Amino acid sequence: MVFILKLAVNDFRNIIRDRFFLFAFFVYPLMFIIFSRIMVHLIAPRIESYFPLAANFSFLFMFLVILIPFIFSFISAFLILDERDEHLLTVLRVMPISRNSYLIYRMLFMSIIAFIVLLIFPPTSGLIDNTQFSYISYIPVAILFALFTPFTALLVSSFATNKVQAFAIFKIGGSVFLLPIFAFLLNLDAIKYIFSPIPNFWAMLALDTVITKGTIDIVPLVVGFVYQIALIAALFYIFNKKN
Repeated sequence: MVFILKLAVNDFRNIIRDRFFLFAFFVYPLMFIIFSRIMVHLIAPRIESYFPLAANFSFLFMFLVILIPFIFSFISAFLILDERDEHLLTVLRVMPISRNSYLIYRMLFMSIIAFIVLLIFPPTSGLIDNTQFSYISYIPVAILFALFTPFTALLVSSFATNKVQAFAIFKIGGSVFLLPIFAFLLNLDAIKYIFSPIPNFWAMLALDTVITKGTIDIVPLVVGFVYQIALIAALFYIFNKKN
């Protein structure tokens, strides 16, 4: 436990020392909140008469909720790549903490931070004031979204051999993982399940119900948890085999 605490302190030091990590860790979440408040109070009232959908912030809320775990997965993946370049994963074989324990810690650390930001975002953004949003129903959905952090971090660190490749995978992944939102934006109920292989589709489906009905839809929630945990376990195995 003491060793895990030392790792957490060291991670915060690394984040604070690196301007890029510092910006992603603190500034991006704050920017999302500020941007949301500007949309609600300044932009939407001025354009609502021309664009009636401007006052419907559900899709903007969903879009930003998708990005939050993606940001923290980015930090986690690049910390792993840095540590791999420094041969830390090899050194761990003779350290008092096992490599599996270290990787679990690395995944949980950013997932917990992502979950905290996901909890803070709804009441501070102002985007859910005119919806049926239920904060209690949202909590398990936020946990499911937080699981997207270790999934993406492992996906990138398992297949990227350097930071250039990692950027490319994040860029492609970002495009793919945002695709399901168009099913909700365009109200494509008949064909929306074509996006079901994309892991965060099920979290979006559950979030849509929380926003529109204020209730939990158990089916997409359970499917999402099972699917993402299975993918994380598979990527965990691939990462260990390749490193």
